Amino acid sequence: MLKDFILKNFGVAEDIFLQALIESPSAQGYIIGAISELLLGNYLKDKGFEVVRIKEKPSGGNDAKNAEARGDFYVRKRGVTGDDWLVIESKGLKSNSEFRGGKLDSPEKVINFLKGRVFNTKKNADTVYQKGYQTYLKVKEQWELKHSDQKFPDFKWRKEFPGCESCSLDNIWENEAALKTWVYSLDKSYFTEKAYRDVEGAISILETHQPSKRVGIITNIDQAAPLVCDFNIMSVDLFLRTGKHEFVFMNPEEIGHSPSSPEHLYQNYIIDILVKGLKRDVIIKRPWYRDVDDCINITKPCYRRIDRSQIDGRLV
Repeated sequence: MLKDFILKNFGVAEDIFLQALIESPSAQGYIIGAISELLLGNYLKDKGFEVVRIKEKPSGGNDAKNAEARGDFYVRKRGVTGDDWLVIESKGLKSNSEFRGGKLDSPEKVINFLKGRVFNTKKNADTVYQKGYQTYLKVKEQWELKHSDQKFPDFKWRKEFPGCESCSLDNIWENEAALKTWVYSLDKSYFTEKAYRDVEGAISILETHQPSKRVGIITNIDQAAPLVCDFNIMSVDLFLRTGKHEFVFMNPEEIGHSPSSPEHLYQNYIIDILVKGLKRDVIIKRPWYRDVDDCINITKPCYRRIDRSQIDGRLV
């Protein structure tokens, strides 16, 4: 069956198809993304939701795409009537978060990356909040000088989880000296691109991947990230770092928005960080949720009216 499918749709034998797939990380990414969507749909149905697929590209081009239906699924609990639904977007993790630009290719770089995320976390969170707020104020002032008759969107960060990181690295190292001792004890192979690609590096970063060039509706600010209003809930498949298709969820209205454009999300968020031999299990904390019902019940996203022109006829 698979052999016939490959021959019919790709015109090659299985060995050629497999070789092409192995040599194309981007093709693998598309397939993993498709699998994530399929499994997410199954998860949502198992949780008692009615699930309707949203068209990726409606006929008529970009102008036909509803700004409030930029996710993958409309969902609502079975038995609910009316036209109010939630829009869920399905995403995965960045595959190159650790090694792009040689970011973590030495013990010194790993130490510098970790220490601010391990020690003095309350003070560091306060610093992140203040830095983000100052960035916001500067942009707000400049924007309002040019738009004196309009109001710049509010700054909505929560001090409990400011910015774009939510990792939990408590109680792994007693102090910075212990962190350094551990990092320098690692074999140099743990800092290579190959090790990071194989999820065998010194650390593994669970970082979202959501490139999407969007223009703010109010501010007209153009950034390479989704708008907060594009969807109600984002689902992220952790497969690329945990080896299991498991989902976590966030409400874009609760998580930290871009400090320079409150209408935009960040392009990437760090959900958690795993540590070679010391922290194998992902810790999920607010504003991320392991259960979609918890995400909905706690954050209370605003339902939106379904647009029938955006519905994809493919079964979920």
